[in-house]
Amino acid sequence: MDTFGDLFESYWWLLFPLAFFVAGGWNSLMGYQRTKAKVEVLKAYAQSGKEPPAELIRALESDNDKSDGNWSDDGKDEGSGSGVFLVVLFSGLSAVFAFVGYSGWLGDETAMYFVSMILGVLALAFLASSLFGKRRKR
Repeated sequence: MDTFGDLFESYWWLLFPLAFFVAGGWNSLMGYQRTKAKVEVLKAYAQSGKEPPAELIRALESDNDKSDGNWSDDGKDEGSGSGVFLVVLFSGLSAVFAFVGYSGWLGDETAMYFVSMILGVLALAFLASSLFGKRRKR
């Protein structure tokens, strides 16, 4: 590898997992900040000797439930739309990589087909998870 361009050409695909990693970390940080703010409000109510509103306590409990599976009180998965999104996303990415491999735009068809297969398997896994995943009843 002679230049940064050669390095980027070889490892550009690492941008996708890094982006998902950063987005997941950001989402986790924002969830922590929301919960921390609610706990501070509860502390303020406790210091003043007042009873906190039931809505605030329910909001904290629903945040805890969502952190381990996005389940609502009636046992339905509130995040089922995200499963469909992931199936569409990974299917689309798989199709794009297969097309780029077929057209030969980036040179190495074998690598593009390999990435396409991996993304296709992930799309199938998300589809199976969405269709056959366990539903938790309360």
